[in-house]
Amino acid sequence: MLFNIVAVLAAASVSLAATPQGFKPASETPLLVSFSGIDASGGKIVAKEASQAQPQLATSSRLTGTSFAVLMIDLDIPTNSPPATNTLLHWMQTGLTQSSSATLLNTTAGRSNAFALQMPGAVAAAASYFGPSPPARVPLSHRYTELLIDTSAASQESMSVLMQAAQSRQGFNAEQVLTKAGLANKIVAGNFFNVTNPGPVQNVATGNSTGGSGSARGTGTTNGPNQTTAPIRGSAVLQKTNSLLLGATVAGAALLIL
Repeated sequence: MLFNIVAVLAAASVSLAATPQGFKPASETPLLVSFSGIDASGGKIVAKEASQAQPQLATSSRLTGTSFAVLMIDLDIPTNSPPATNTLLHWMQTGLTQSSSATLLNTTAGRSNAFALQMPGAVAAAASYFGPSPPARVPLSHRYTELLIDTSAASQESMSVLMQAAQSRQGFNAEQVLTKAGLANKIVAGNFFNVTNPGPVQNVATGNSTGGSGSARGTGTTNGPNQTTAPIRGSAVLQKTNSLLLGATVAGAALLIL
């Protein structure tokens, strides 16, 4: 009986998570993400073409902070050792603020009142947004995960850690970066959506996921050894010698018959 209760609670905790299962740091508070009215919340599949401009962000309840940062990370960058994957930072924006009153959010998921997060006009992105573009390599479907961090009380040192980490997009480890910045416990909302390459999977070990100022080129190549086309020295002489010996043998056989 106790085991059943624990199992139910564990399943409930997984279903409540707004971020992908197993991802850390996790969040149970949904971040509402949409692209020009197309809902991209809760793991929904979004067309690549629809996700090339930075999304609109909101929460269903107003947050208490006054300043926020958002991260967007691709968790499924292909490697040359599948099914192992790498990560890539697609976006880091600091200085976001939230509207004081709810507005009607009209998306493909329906209509709801939400508190929009507003992009700062004077604060440049730590890592400018570039849209999803999963290559034709395993895995074809990529999870793009968003984290909203309350930076209201963040020190200058903490913000410097974020800015520095944003300079290395590939292999971005959100848990390590936020822990180093002292912001791992300041995640106030999260989300993920999927973008899928229709395939087929390429037979070569290279692929691209590029856009904007960032890139995620497939790492490494798998090339077989080059075959030599140079002639082997002495082969012509050996062939001529064999021909002479064969001719002498045939002539000798003819004399014996006669």
